[in-house]
Amino acid sequence: MTGSALARGVTAAVAERALAVDAAALATPTTEHAKQAVLDLLGSAVRARFEAPTSAAVHQALTSLGSAGACTAVGYGALFSPQYAALLNACNFHVLDFDDTHERSSLHPGAPVVGAALAAAERLGAGGARLVAAIVAGYDVAVRVGLALDPAAHYARGFHPTATAGVFGATAAVAVLNGDSPETLASAFGINLSQAAGSLQFSVDGAATKPVQVGFAAHNAVLARELAAAGVRGPGAAFEGRSGLLHAYSDGADAAELLERWDGVHEIDRTAFKPYPCCRYMHAAIDQLAAIVREHRLDPARVERVRVSLPAAGMRLCAYPEERKRRPETVVDAQFSMYYTAAATIAWGSVRWDDFARRDAPEIAALIERIFVDEDPAVEALVPSMAALVVVDAGDVHERRIAPSPRGEPESPLEWPELIEKFDRLAGIGYRPERRARIVGLVRMLDELDDVRVLTAELGG
Repeated sequence: MTGSALARGVTAAVAERALAVDAAALATPTTEHAKQAVLDLLGSAVRARFEAPTSAAVHQALTSLGSAGACTAVGYGALFSPQYAALLNACNFHVLDFDDTHERSSLHPGAPVVGAALAAAERLGAGGARLVAAIVAGYDVAVRVGLALDPAAHYARGFHPTATAGVFGATAAVAVLNGDSPETLASAFGINLSQAAGSLQFSVDGAATKPVQVGFAAHNAVLARELAAAGVRGPGAAFEGRSGLLHAYSDGADAAELLERWDGVHEIDRTAFKPYPCCRYMHAAIDQLAAIVREHRLDPARVERVRVSLPAAGMRLCAYPEERKRRPETVVDAQFSMYYTAAATIAWGSVRWDDFARRDAPEIAALIERIFVDEDPAVEALVPSMAALVVVDAGDVHERRIAPSPRGEPESPLEWPELIEKFDRLAGIGYRPERRARIVGLVRMLDELDDVRVLTAELGG
């Protein structure tokens, strides 16, 4: 971004940069990552539609309001207004905690961005290439806003960056699809400064607001763009202003992260797809525990002691308060418990969505008593990587392993076969094999579709 663009204001420059994303100019890997992101989220939404209590409640609330329209909520059909389709999809993309993650910004860009973009693209009958460009632009904005907020400082204030930063990425995606001017997008950013919200309080008692506030981000993106396009003017300098996002939402924000420090690599290329449906901070530990169990054919009954160390931010989310984390009462509790996921990995070799229904298994309670989670300087030194240290003592097995980052990151990505297997495993509850195969085929050629409604027509109930 040139100095002259920045001189007009950081918010205006971010809007210009987002709207300049051109599908024809994207590198093939970037386009492939965008398509993989769509498939990865669709599988989670199908499973959530049938099995997540939050999803059923959100659907009931929206239908009770008389939400009628022609936009598709995955697993339900083309029954919703654009903003409510965006809300329900983003909520369902996120509720299983199986959606993609960006390590440095410590957020999940896909759920709010694709949630809003898919609804907007369907409403417009947009081509798949434009949808891909919108998704790439949305990831860029969400991640750069998250970095500018300083993830550690933002978390320490109690904010949920997937929702707070995500609303701006989602807004950018909707603006790209509509072919808006930079002035309209900057105004929509300003409108969403009044709507950017998301609290980590859910992690204290397992409340259902975590996915719902991500749904709000997608919903608010659609709404803010419509207001801006209709002439409602949002405040300028939404990011950098005296009462803007960076000053109001963080004690360590740095506006230079929005553009000046960006190397130009699209952030979707640095986004990871998750092999386990739980907090990303625990994944490196699960990777190592699973490998130890597999390599030693470890009998859980032989395990004497397991020690796990996470970064401080991961400890706050997944280890404290210890008494509650040792005895998770809800699915969300278990998804944010290093004690539970470590025990599940030792007992069953991995962590799968279905494992959270087995929280009361006696072997889990017995293993949790032998698991200890603490902080370690060697792990903290690797931040912002989501590193982990595991130490296992089990008879003649004595293993100590430190992993600098979890599987799924760009250096060890999940490829198409693994992502298709994940989609099949999750979506099989609602879609027959031939339908799943059609969806996979359409997603893999998304950038060639003249109208994304060919895809969304396959995503109904």
